[in-house]
Amino acid sequence: CSGVGNLPSKMATPAKAERIELTAVSGLRFFATAFMVMGRAIENLWIDEGTDAHFLTTTVCSGLHTGAKDMVSFYFMLSGFTMCWGYLNRDFESDEVRWRYWIRRFVRFYPDFAISSILTYCFKHPYFFGCHDYGWWSAISNASSLLLFSAWYRFIPGSGYRNGPVWFIVTLFWLWIIFPYLLAPVRATFRNSSWSNFLIKFALLWFISLVPWAFITEENINYVRWALRCFPPLRIPEFVMGMALAIRVSQDRREQNEEGGRVSDEKQLKPRHLANVLPLGVTVACLGYYLFKVMTWPSDCSCLPSSFLHCFGWFEVFDTKFSPLHAMMIYAVTTLDVNAVVQGGAGVSKDSVVEKVGLLGSWTWQFLTWGPFVTVGGWGLPIFLYQTSVNTCLQAFLVDVGWGLKSRCETQNFTLGYAWFYWVSHVLGAYVVAWLMNEDGLIGKHIHGWVKTITPKNA
Repeated sequence: CSGVGNLPSKMATPAKAERIELTAVSGLRFFATAFMVMGRAIENLWIDEGTDAHFLTTTVCSGLHTGAKDMVSFYFMLSGFTMCWGYLNRDFESDEVRWRYWIRRFVRFYPDFAISSILTYCFKHPYFFGCHDYGWWSAISNASSLLLFSAWYRFIPGSGYRNGPVWFIVTLFWLWIIFPYLLAPVRATFRNSSWSNFLIKFALLWFISLVPWAFITEENINYVRWALRCFPPLRIPEFVMGMALAIRVSQDRREQNEEGGRVSDEKQLKPRHLANVLPLGVTVACLGYYLFKVMTWPSDCSCLPSSFLHCFGWFEVFDTKFSPLHAMMIYAVTTLDVNAVVQGGAGVSKDSVVEKVGLLGSWTWQFLTWGPFVTVGGWGLPIFLYQTSVNTCLQAFLVDVGWGLKSRCETQNFTLGYAWFYWVSHVLGAYVVAWLMNEDGLIGKHIHGWVKTITPKNA
């Protein structure tokens, strides 16, 4: 596979399973991010009031919109996994260690967060490209969101973000903050657990994550649902599920090494062998469900329906409904990564995956570790943060040059061809800006380079 040659050099000599670079996870992140980017981009087709592009503006949009909601929960779990994987054998007992960790996390995301929030607020102001004045309360709320406390009072009417996707980053920031306090108890709870005990504990976490969503009703859904989605404590179960998976994968690897590659053991069915079929199985299950939602979408519902329960259904209220499927995917892909490491630390190999997991798993690993998937998979943060600004500027540009858009604020009729162009241009625009703004990008490297010069040396 061409992607193998692009794997990071630090994979060549992993001393422990915990230090293995999870390259296939970056490939997995590429597809999860693409799903969300396409879903958010296609929502901009609300402006089309015609019927020519109905297939795209309603049929395709309803499926992407439904799936994009689930990808948020997937990302909370994946973040818990990657954080725990990177710090599995670290201790956060001292204030000095915790502060170094917090500073590193803060300086990595906050510059892009602040820049994108300010840009989006300005671009959406009527003085620039905005459609209406949001009022003083919105200005105060969005300004205070720069302090990163807005996730705690999202239940207050009018406290939404002008830059919509940042709600996820703000909530995730608070999970990063409490991570040092979660690591030790989660490690004590899940380390050295048998598979049966692990699954029982994981199922309990899943049940806990489902409980808050059961209190949503048709009367309160418009404000309670978003308050629950943004509230950091309610996202802890998903985050901890990811941490538990990291501990499980590490334990599997350790037990596998202790077996010493005995032939008799290798012939027995092990949990890692499930990684041979789980990625494909989970993908088929999820895509089948979203296809079902598209086929059963009510005829009187648009892509951005005003009646959530009527259009999406009660089942869609539960953000964490697919947590077991997300866990299977994360476990399988990370298991492929750790089994790609050749015994003795002599690099990585698809043959190692074939031997330890299976042929289908090897194909999956090669596919996910293709260089472009791995590279673009690392651009998630700038994509999330800048996509709203990109959308607004692109729409203003199309209006100014007269490329089929009369106004970005008033509905009009689109042809199917123009609707495709409108959607794809929004998607490509998001990736171009992410390429510019990521830590190694033409612009991003200067921003992050400057931030490093003012960051304490011991952080």
